[in-house]
Amino acid sequence: MLWGIVIVAVIFGGWTLFDYGRYVAGFDAKTADKEISNLLAVQAELEKQIEKLREDKALLQRAAQIERKAYNELNTTLKVLQAEVLEHKEELAFYRGIVSPKDSSSGLYLQNFFLSQNGDTPSYRYKVVLTQVLKNSRLVTGKVNLQFDGLLDGEPKVLELKDVTAKKISALNYRFKYFQNIEGIVEFPKKFSLLRVKVQILPRGRKRDMIEKTIKWTFEEKDTHVGTE
Repeated sequence: MLWGIVIVAVIFGGWTLFDYGRYVAGFDAKTADKEISNLLAVQAELEKQIEKLREDKALLQRAAQIERKAYNELNTTLKVLQAEVLEHKEELAFYRGIVSPKDSSSGLYLQNFFLSQNGDTPSYRYKVVLTQVLKNSRLVTGKVNLQFDGLLDGEPKVLELKDVTAKKISALNYRFKYFQNIEGIVEFPKKFSLLRVKVQILPRGRKRDMIEKTIKWTFEEKDTHVGTE
């Protein structure tokens, strides 16, 4: 018991001396506890503000995502509408060509000729659009010849339709009253650079009414299409 009393006395005396030393040094335990409480309160308030800022940030990010999605949808819709407008313009020009083509002396008219690369393949897709003046309701028949002029290994070369088609087609047949689209695929030899395409429309039994158009072509434009003016 004596040793226990001594140990307690030593601990109590040591703490008293430590507390007295802090007091002499100007330390006030009550003031310190109050400051700690104030700091804890400030910390809690700052944590609330941080949480609020995190929520605001999440809301702003969500709003930005919604606006970006709305913009992308609007942009897509705009592109679709522009494509529709262009399509309607092309259709209008097409039907105007039927009603009053620029060259209607024979009743036939080469409305358009398109040539574009067939996807990622080395072949090309062509499209010949023929029309007839609307007031001429008679059935017209005949053939269309395509001739491709260019350079092969740097030398001039003329290719007929049969030279660039798998089935060796020599000419394209047409038969219509008002208009007809003739489509197909051609594949040029390697190292062949196309310079121009000659389109000949040969009405059956009326060679004097033949229509011939020469369309210039730049090989660098292989990913686009061309049309007659």
